[in-house]
Amino acid sequence: MADRNDTLWAGFAIQGPKHRVYYSGDTAMFEGFAEIGAKLGPFDASLIEVGAYHELWADLHLGPEQAVQAWQQVQGGLMIPMHWGTFDLALHSWTEPVERLLLAAKQAAVPLAIPRPGQSVEPSQPLPKERWWPDLPWQSAEEHPIVSSLRQKG
Repeated sequence: MADRNDTLWAGFAIQGPKHRVYYSGDTAMFEGFAEIGAKLGPFDASLIEVGAYHELWADLHLGPEQAVQAWQQVQGGLMIPMHWGTFDLALHSWTEPVERLLLAAKQAAVPLAIPRPGQSVEPSQPLPKERWWPDLPWQSAEEHPIVSSLRQKG
């Protein structure tokens, strides 16, 4: 509680001899995504935060639609959504982030892997296709827009 402005919610890139992976960390939309993509991309896979959003937090978390924009800018490869579906932090349905992500990813032709919490993903192997989460009510981007003040068109 007393460490205001002293916490680093960092993202990072892992660059091996053959593969590159991007981890967004806990983030909102910012100018650095395009720079990350230009300097460190393209990536084979990217783990990008898609959940725990609200219009009052639009400059703290991406939300599904801006996660797709960030993925485009970092040249993300296979997208693996994170920061959703494990515990209730926001006011939206716990399945809303993935439902909205599925729509946004389809429009942008984003390759997705949506593993169960704790499930491994090997991008060179067949990806999880099972819809394992329950069918719950959720709001679309039109009904519940999440747009950062630092929004980037991409």
